[in-house]
Amino acid sequence: MENNFTFEGKVILVTGGATGIGAGLVRSILSENARHVTFLDLAERESEILERELKNKFGTLRVMYIKCDVSDEKQMNEAYNKVVDKFHRLDIVINNAAILCAEENLYKRMVDINFTAVISSTLKALATMAVDRGGSGGVILNVSSRLALTPSDSLAVYSATKAAVLQFTNSIAINKSYSKSEVRVLSVCLGPTDTAILHKHNSELFDKGCTQCFTSQVPERQRVESAVKGIIDVIKKADNGSTWIIAGNKPPVDITVSVREGVQNRCNDTSGS
Repeated sequence: MENNFTFEGKVILVTGGATGIGAGLVRSILSENARHVTFLDLAERESEILERELKNKFGTLRVMYIKCDVSDEKQMNEAYNKVVDKFHRLDIVINNAAILCAEENLYKRMVDINFTAVISSTLKALATMAVDRGGSGGVILNVSSRLALTPSDSLAVYSATKAAVLQFTNSIAINKSYSKSEVRVLSVCLGPTDTAILHKHNSELFDKGCTQCFTSQVPERQRVESAVKGIIDVIKKADNGSTWIIAGNKPPVDITVSVREGVQNRCNDTSGS
């Protein structure tokens, strides 16, 4: 357990950082005296406004916006290289970028952004930060959803991408020995949160043409601030390979054992087939 972990002096990269939880993370991490935060997003107007605000508050060297389509591996690699070339290190990566569309529209785009980009970013982060590859260690946190844990008939593709993120993250954490890499790989499953992803009129911030986002059937949305605080707390204290739920404006709950036992039970149930 990393009880003494601090953001102070760290170099951090956040995907999907222009609005909502991503923007909240960028602000909070800078407030925790991080050396620098780079955030990636396609929403230029919102990103530039945020970058200007934070440069005025924290200083021009503390924050940088890079326009990046995270589903484009070349753009992702260029963004990583720009950060490492400038600061000669990378300590924390938070893969937060996601879109939510009606399944019949842009489902391939949803898979590319919500899942494939997480793979690309995670592997690039490991190659950059792992001690056994010349890095200094660090933390990778991948943002999943409570929908990864419960099937949804109305959001099948979105739920599937988030379940894939959860499974991929847990597998990477097992296969990549923390004792060698010194990179903790973590996942959080967020409950419904009051962000633009749940508001139809803001869907263009995420993807052109994504106009039928999920806007109803959400009983209780937690505040963005609650989700951000929960993610910050998890990064500070969580063990490698652990999974946490952050929902209902409550502190993070460790569900690692339940997730692992659930997977193991499914394997046992099918072992004779």
